[in-house]
Amino acid sequence: MAGLCVTFCALMSALAVPLLLFFGYLLSNSSPMIEIPEPMKPDAGKGCYMAAGLYAVTLCFAYRKMQEEPESAREVKLNQE
Repeated sequence: MAGLCVTFCALMSALAVPLLLFFGYLLSNSSPMIEIPEPMKPDAGKGCYMAAGLYAVTLCFAYRKMQEEPESAREVKLNQE
């Protein structure tokens, strides 16, 4: 079940990063394709870039977790003397 959660997080992050970068680009250039007041567009663009960065960090973390070997919950290490 944990593997599905990590896969879902990686998939959502992989989709969110390019979308937020595109929105940030549109807002930074004051594109009329996004309807918010003109004075708010530069700050909204910066917010989209920051959110894309956070999603990229989440993607890296989730991908790293997907590559790890699963550990057994019942693994017991015994001292042999």
